Amino acid sequence: MRELIKTLLDALFRVLFVYECEGAHNVPTTGGAVVAANHPSYLDPILVSLGLGRPVRFMAWDALFRVPVLGALMRSFGAFPVDVRRGQGRQAYEEAKRLVRDGEVIGIFPEGRRSQTGWMEPALREGAARLAWETGAPLVPATIVGAFRAWPHFQSFPWPARIKVRFHDPISPVPFSNLPEAEALPALLAELRLRVERTLLPGVKADLRYGVVYRLPSPWPRLYETVPVLGLALLVFWKTQSIPAVLPCYAYIGYLLLDHFLIPQRRLTKRLRNLSPVLFALGYGPRVLAALGLPPVLAGGSLAAITLGALFPYLYERGRTALGVIRGLVFAFLVELGVLHWAPSGTGVHLAVPLFLAAYAWERRTVFWGYAVPVLLGYAVLVPRALLMPGADVLPHVIGGLVAWLLARMIPDRMREPAAPEPERMGLGLDLDSRD
Repeated sequence: MRELIKTLLDALFRVLFVYECEGAHNVPTTGGAVVAANHPSYLDPILVSLGLGRPVRFMAWDALFRVPVLGALMRSFGAFPVDVRRGQGRQAYEEAKRLVRDGEVIGIFPEGRRSQTGWMEPALREGAARLAWETGAPLVPATIVGAFRAWPHFQSFPWPARIKVRFHDPISPVPFSNLPEAEALPALLAELRLRVERTLLPGVKADLRYGVVYRLPSPWPRLYETVPVLGLALLVFWKTQSIPAVLPCYAYIGYLLLDHFLIPQRRLTKRLRNLSPVLFALGYGPRVLAALGLPPVLAGGSLAAITLGALFPYLYERGRTALGVIRGLVFAFLVELGVLHWAPSGTGVHLAVPLFLAAYAWERRTVFWGYAVPVLLGYAVLVPRALLMPGADVLPHVIGGLVAWLLARMIPDRMREPAAPEPERMGLGLDLDSRD
């Protein structure tokens, strides 16, 4: 059961958190060992366990074992309870010592609680160092980077993020064995902190940037957000002479202005803003086609699903890459609107849009591109055929998708003067340069 659960969690974490593990060979394959890691999130016991080929037994707050399902899951991973009240943890410590001497790997978070800032807490508990010192087992430091961004203590649910666990060279307690306890334990903890924080530093700096960026004012309406919408409003009004028909366009422009001036900024609102051009195109597109007398899109729900699904990996990408795919989709929809005048078809967009998304993912080598490109190409081949698209109508829409890709490559990301170099950041959720 444990192996089945671990396999399912590993698949889930590699998708939801783009999970990576380095240095697993530093954990001995046999014999007792103590793994000590920083503690940025609730996910940490699973994150440490997934990358190793042998079980890691964790001490866990005894109250968690009384939670339905969670308690059973923790027991299946070998966790054992500890009474966290002051002076009540001796029994759990003795159990941990017995397990190490029996050849098990024990996982401990020396901070004793989740980090409040992303850094290791200033005061570390001595349990991990004492366990290694008294048993002679190697103390293996581990650094968890990205989990504070995914699920910090003040957040109710996790968000997608890149997470990496790195196991460092083990610290042998032998050089400390002849020192008195009052010197040996602080020295072991100091070496542990040094190795963990050396790798943790870049990740904490990135997390701090994320926190700042989420609170920055949103940018002014961008050109690719406003110019196409205003152009569609003029075109639809020219054809229909109907003010209600173009009200969604002006409502969208109003939303962009409200987002800049009034809407409080946070992670969700920034992601919604960055995704909004695509959502507007999917929602307002049928009205535009009807106003222009063009054939409606068949199976529009399928198109929306493949488009939004293809954007999921860009949650993990740099802002320029992620915003680039949004701009490119705007180009794809506009080019396809022109192609429909030449080759009217209710299925052509099912070919042009996935083809653009596949070309963009392949060129940028985005997260999961090795999976996304075949799926998108398969969709572009199979769905139009399933919807009985005539063969003569295929080529114009193929050209349209490729033209959109070329436009996304050729038109610069910045419409104004270059800004300072952008740091690593999560694309659909971040935008450091408010002038973008």
